[in-house]
Amino acid sequence: MNKLIIDKEYIKLDNCKYDIEINKKNCTIEIDNEVYLNDIKTMEDINIKVVLNDNAKLVFNRYSRDTANINIEFIINNNTSLEFNQSNYTNLESKYDCIINILGSNNKSIVNIYSATNNKGSIVVNANGIVNKNIKNNELLENVRILSLNNAKNIILPNLLVSSNVVEVNHNATISGIDKNYLFYLNSKGLSNEEATRLIFRGFILSKLNVDDNVLDIIIM
Repeated sequence: MNKLIIDKEYIKLDNCKYDIEINKKNCTIEIDNEVYLNDIKTMEDINIKVVLNDNAKLVFNRYSRDTANINIEFIINNNTSLEFNQSNYTNLESKYDCIINILGSNNKSIVNIYSATNNKGSIVVNANGIVNKNIKNNELLENVRILSLNNAKNIILPNLLVSSNVVEVNHNATISGIDKNYLFYLNSKGLSNEEATRLIFRGFILSKLNVDDNVLDIIIM
């Protein structure tokens, strides 16, 4: 896949596939037609606005590690498709805000935010879905999960602000630790607790990221 470094505050992408790295704290990405993006190298605090123009289709995979503040907003117009897969791993106190702002009709949006906390890390995830008035035939699914590898206090705030009657909106939110049954099973296969935990973590983080095998080495615990 081609590589793209985004080093300006605005860029328009049209019918392309890129592995990207964003070097601007504040960035707006405008999407036309079909766009596929992988961003697993941007490890800084960032504010991203993504605008899906009419008839746009976007698959956006992101991985972030040890970032204190991430803010991402999607502006959805008409006849669009969005699949957003975000995985986080943090040893810090972190805050993650995601806004899906649906302005038009006939859209389908799937948002997966998977976070894992370790050591002194914790995370607050704000997932805000906004469906505006006088629009119809929209589908929105927010799926937010946190895996705690420590005893941190993690928080999920799934907010759905819906002003339209012709819409299908759902969200799932879970916070859990390592399942002892999984550990027991992997121990029985000869893995230590450390090896088993690493395997479970990696499977959790990668479960929604549609990235190529040659870029997975960056995702380690």
